[in-house]
Parts: sequence; structure tokens; C-alpha cells
Amino acid sequence: MPNVQLRPHQRSSMWRKMSFANWRDAKDPSVYGRVEVDMGPAMQFAAAETERTGEKVTPTHMIVRGLALGLRNVPASNVCLRLDRSYERQDVDIFCQIAIPGEKPDLSGATLRQVDTKTPLEIARELRDRAEKVRQGTDKEFGDTRKLLNFFPVFVMRFLLWLVGILSYTFNLDLRWAGLPRDPFGGAMVTSIGSLGIDEAYPPLVPMSRVSLLLAIGALKDRPVVIDGEIVIRPVCVITATFDHRVMDGFVAGKLTQQVLRYMADPTAIEAEEARA
Repeated sequence: MPNVQLRPHQRSSMWRKMSFANWRDAKDPSVYGRVEVDMGPAMQFAAAETERTGEKVTPTHMIVRGLALGLRNVPASNVCLRLDRSYERQDVDIFCQIAIPGEKPDLSGATLRQVDTKTPLEIARELRDRAEKVRQGTDKEFGDTRKLLNFFPVFVMRFLLWLVGILSYTFNLDLRWAGLPRDPFGGAMVTSIGSLGIDEAYPPLVPMSRVSLLLAIGALKDRPVVIDGEIVIRPVCVITATFDHRVMDGFVAGKLTQQVLRYMADPTAIEAEEARA
């Protein structure tokens, strides 16, 4: 079984080939964007789910769901680069960063698999369970790997991360036999900076993850918004994106953004469509 389930390679356009030639890895071609999102409909949906089930559904869960559906509907944004070729992923997997508090605060995460098939409520439950395990040190997907890498100095760790990236992505080998999780970071990464009280930030892509898109969700705040020519106060958050220009140009990024905004504007209707599908 391969490390990542991929569809057959489609011939790259000339622009894609030139971008592969110009940029060698995700340290070079980062592009940044931002959008202010009216979270009113999403928060109404989340509040209803929370009241109905007792499970706290947050803006992060809603945005992860919207992103998952966007990645599914815009396959060109859900890809993996291998040997200067872009391959569309078969599954929609999203890595959610998790803060680990304590005397020495740290950062880890959990990869939610096939998120496009999960409701915001299911995302909330799974992410809560995974976050508890990460913070307690009982998460098996990343816990063992983190403990192993912690023994090595930085220069050795750098080599090991490079080697793992080559084996698991360039050669697409499943390394679970070596104790490493399959496709550990998925196709996109999400971090909730709003939970830290930050309105807006532009985190960098992580080269070892081979993730080509990172969303940062800012703090939810009441802000003036113009609707039908009138100024009203609405709950708004800023979502920023860092993406790999080798994979996503403005056209692809724009299509993905519109898909996410469409979901956030009326999650109730879209969830009803998904339930009927």
C-alpha cells in the first residue's frame, strides 16, 4: 500500500513546469492572502449543534468543514508534489495544529482523515478526543515519532526529516513499518490563532510536511459590515492563507476561497445537501 493514495498524473501546463524549475521547495514560492468572513450563519449553525448535542462546535470546526468541502470540489488545490509533478490526492485529509501548554509550551497536531465526509459535529468530537490524547502524551500517531526525534540534535533531525520526506513523498513509500504515520500531514494545515487572542497572522509553510496550503483562523470579533447598503454589526474573523505557488495560482486559490465562503454563508443548506447526497 502506498504512503498517499493518488490519482494518475495529469500532464502539467507550461506554467507548472516553469514553476517547478524556478522553485525547488516550499521555502521559496509562498504566497499570502486574507479574507474577512461573516461568521453569523456559521455561528448560528454551531450554536444549534452545541445546544442539541452538548458538544462544543467552534468557528475552527466550521472552517475546517468548509475547507474540506472546498478541497473536494476544487481537486487542483488538494495535491501532492512528487518529482516535479503535481498529483491530485484521492482523500481530503487536514492537519489541525494543537497547542500543548505547560512550563515548556509546544506544538503538535492531529490529522483528520476524509474530512469532507464528516459533519462539523463529527469534526468537533474527533478533534477534541485527539487533542486530549496529544496533551496527555497518549496520541500514537505523532507521540512516538516526537519522542524519537527529541533524542537527536538539530543537525541529525534535519537529515532525518529530509530522508523521511524523500522516502515517504518523493518515492511514496508507506513507512508505518518503521513507526511513522502514513501521510502524517494530509493535504492542508489549519491553525487557530484566534484561540491565542491573535486577530491575524501569516504562518509559514512547513517544508517537511509537503503541505501546500496553510490556513490561520483569527479571533472572532464583532465588526461593522455593509449588508444591502446598511452598516450592521456582525461576528467576523480574518482567515489568512499561505500557499505554495507551484501548486496554487490565483485562479485555483480564488475558486477554493469561493467554495469556503459559500459554505460559511449558509452551512445549514449545504449540510442538508450533503446529507441527501
